[in-house]
Amino acid sequence: MDGRTTHVQVGEHRLAATVFGEGQPAVVIEPAFGGSAQSWTEIAETLAAETTVVTYDRAPYGTSSRAHDRRTAGEIARDLHAVLDALGIARPAVLVGHSAGGVYVRAFAGAYGDEVAGMVLVDSAHEAQAQMLRGRLPWKLALSEALTLPMLCILRRKHLNGADRRSIIRELRASNRLTAADQPLAPGGLGDKPLVVLTRGPGDEAPVHPSWHLWHGLHEELARLSANRRHTVGDKPGHYIHRDDPALVLAAIRDVLSSARTQTALAEV
Repeated sequence: MDGRTTHVQVGEHRLAATVFGEGQPAVVIEPAFGGSAQSWTEIAETLAAETTVVTYDRAPYGTSSRAHDRRTAGEIARDLHAVLDALGIARPAVLVGHSAGGVYVRAFAGAYGDEVAGMVLVDSAHEAQAQMLRGRLPWKLALSEALTLPMLCILRRKHLNGADRRSIIRELRASNRLTAADQPLAPGGLGDKPLVVLTRGPGDEAPVHPSWHLWHGLHEELARLSANRRHTVGDKPGHYIHRDDPALVLAAIRDVLSSARTQTALAEV
């Protein structure tokens, strides 16, 4: 199904958003750091046969404006809330957050809990990850992370998903400042709203690198946000699970939708 794309003014930001399908509860997708709404189009078009789906590019990605704030999780959550208001999207909605997007949808739930019907966290970032994983990553990943800021400083804008350089660096720095104390929800903070946490697979390395077990443990903690939860480890090791294993992500979203609609526990798998 083709989506309906519009630009909405949210404070100082002009944000591009696309609405697919119709029905409730709506599914709202928050992409990763550096990610785009377009990367979720296939998932959105598939789910549009079953309900409303909203994808959007937060500032400064895609055709959205550059950012005029500090790009904290709370500020991004307020922008998303205003986008949903401008689009007339009924709540509560199911929130889907990938990577850093998982931090932002949890910030949304912390601020607007009554507007959340359920949640899917796709290999979500965690506020404590910098503390937990520092000095414990595989060397290739550690090198990649160390080079992120220098690369952002030299890459052309077309390689930054349209992002204004200063804005994306501001988001990275805001993310790097997060600590465990910044978590917006305590264990049980979602009550019994359906929650599925997806974790990338450990890969074929034997033994599994210790950093993966730490990552898995952070996701186990996230799963404890709800009494109605499921934590699933994928078969593939890629961080972009919606691209590498879209069926897994679709199944998780559908299960959360069904649980939210019927007010029943998530199905066992």
